[in-house]
Amino acid sequence: MTISSIRALLLARISHHAPQLLRAITPDRRPFLCSEPFVRKFVYEHLKWVSRSSTRAAQKTPQDAEEQIYELFLRLALWFRDSGARYPSLLVNFDQTQVVMADSAANTFDVEGSKQVSVLGKEEKRAFTAVVGISASGDALPTQFIFKGATERSTPSSTAPDRGEASRLGFIYAWNPDNYWSTHTTMEQYLADIVVPYFTRQKELLGCDEDQECAILLDCWSVHRSLSFRSMVQRRWPWIRLRYVPGGTT
Repeated sequence: MTISSIRALLLARISHHAPQLLRAITPDRRPFLCSEPFVRKFVYEHLKWVSRSSTRAAQKTPQDAEEQIYELFLRLALWFRDSGARYPSLLVNFDQTQVVMADSAANTFDVEGSKQVSVLGKEEKRAFTAVVGISASGDALPTQFIFKGATERSTPSSTAPDRGEASRLGFIYAWNPDNYWSTHTTMEQYLADIVVPYFTRQKELLGCDEDQECAILLDCWSVHRSLSFRSMVQRRWPWIRLRYVPGGTT
């Protein structure tokens, strides 16, 4: 949104609901014009809005989002009924999130009127991906961390503070020479080292058969939906069912 677009919206609302304001005279004997300075003051004082740089493209929510979510609920309920998976711990949801260690912001503070402003690290970003999961019973699964680098040396040192406790809790580490994003390979590691052992322990505790179906709830990211990922899961763990949250509704 820009000041011009916000002003246009305000003028439309005023014209419809209170057109007399556009004929009013201000205390300094000027007509009320809903000027851009007025709009800036209005959005800050009443909405606490300030100008910000964009960080991501907005995703549109489908018009029938509630219906799509309800249908997902029905599909999950039907799966629980027909698969015999009567326990919430047999459903796991996981997703990837970026963790920024050193931001590479394009903005900084400098002397007013400066023509050239330098920002250290503008072309760099120090970050990693954390893959976090939770079961429908509320069990938080260990986290997978993915770093950019060619070898294991790109991950935290074995002597780093709290690395021992993280390993004891089952956290695992991966690296990618191109970037720190989750890939088919790192997702296979996450399933093999974290999700599947969790399902196996739960089935043992609950007295379920080894081939008892379990389900993973994912968003519609292209890698999650890819044929290679779905085929890998079907080949290695045929008792795992993949279910997807409708696009734009997360």
